[in-house]
Amino acid sequence: MHVPKILLVTRRFWPFTEDSCQRLMHHCAALKRNGADVTVVTARWHPSWPEFALCREVPVYRLLPAPSTNWNENHFQKNVVSWISTSIAKFDCIYVDRADGLLSTLQGKSSKWNKPIIARFSPDDSGFGLSNSQKISQLAMADACRRCFRIVCPTPHAHRLLISQGVSESQIVRIADIAWAGVTRSEEVKASAARALFETCSDFVTPGRTDILVHLGLSELKPLRAVLQSVCDQLDAGAMLRMWVIGSGIPLNALYDLIKSRGWHREILLFDGFDDLQELIRVADLAIASNSKETLQYSLQMLAQAGVPMIIADNPDCRAWLPDSNSFQLYSTNQIFDLKLQDWLSNRERWTSMASSLRQNLRRAKFSDDCAQQWLTLFRDSSIERTA
Repeated sequence: MHVPKILLVTRRFWPFTEDSCQRLMHHCAALKRNGADVTVVTARWHPSWPEFALCREVPVYRLLPAPSTNWNENHFQKNVVSWISTSIAKFDCIYVDRADGLLSTLQGKSSKWNKPIIARFSPDDSGFGLSNSQKISQLAMADACRRCFRIVCPTPHAHRLLISQGVSESQIVRIADIAWAGVTRSEEVKASAARALFETCSDFVTPGRTDILVHLGLSELKPLRAVLQSVCDQLDAGAMLRMWVIGSGIPLNALYDLIKSRGWHREILLFDGFDDLQELIRVADLAIASNSKETLQYSLQMLAQAGVPMIIADNPDCRAWLPDSNSFQLYSTNQIFDLKLQDWLSNRERWTSMASSLRQNLRRAKFSDDCAQQWLTLFRDSSIERTA
């Protein structure tokens, strides 16, 4: 069977650790495991980063400049076009992970390359790290997809929006985002993961009979401060808690000053992002997502498939993803978050049951290997159809 040679184009990739980068990293690794030949072209965001690297056996080429400004973005796009033009013969198809100006630029050159361009359309994805020129409207994103050979939509909302903008149904493929690595949890596994984290960094200490709260994903200052205030209130009331805030994207001083003023700077700790969340998920008693839009692509999927109880900021895409029986996990105001946290502390069995129900629901609906095969079929069929 033909092994598709895929060129994946994205501005941000490992070692960045926001949710889109986690999804892409594990996506590439899963495709590789299932027989695809994947190469990544991305930006070189720091002078110390090498121009070439291997990430889980996937080649990664990094191009200058980092597209952090409008001028750099234009120069970066020119360099991407130049790189592809000299290397296109090695690939069967081009996959672009975001629908915006970079996709439009590549489409303008695609007639010379004679390779199918496939793009992912997810209009609610974060614009974190993008220059202002690329933070475009949903309609402009949909327009960038029109000339794609195929468009992957991870949600019903994305699918409906493309159809409403006149994009042909025959161009659209529905493949949901999925966490590629399942995490097992048990008391023995939790203890082993806690030891591994402590050996990595002694701040990850887990005193006996203390619950571990983990906040994952990029957030914004106001909603995360509200969560921290609520956790501090519970600590003031005598709750035995530790909280780890992982990769929030917020300057640490803005959060640390609040925590220290409340006297809980040893119980609530702030960390940069992790490129592997498995050990954190194994030790978490409760996970919190104060900006769920930033965690839907990967982190929430991982947590749900592992059966971790979660308190999640309300979001239309979350409601579409969660079964009705799990909507109790959502909160829309600071006061409701306070009530949810108190309820979790008082009614563990209820929350564990909800988490287990969601885990079983996802297991029935999604399987990583099946999803990887969907992607492989898409890439393989697109390259065959384009050359036919």
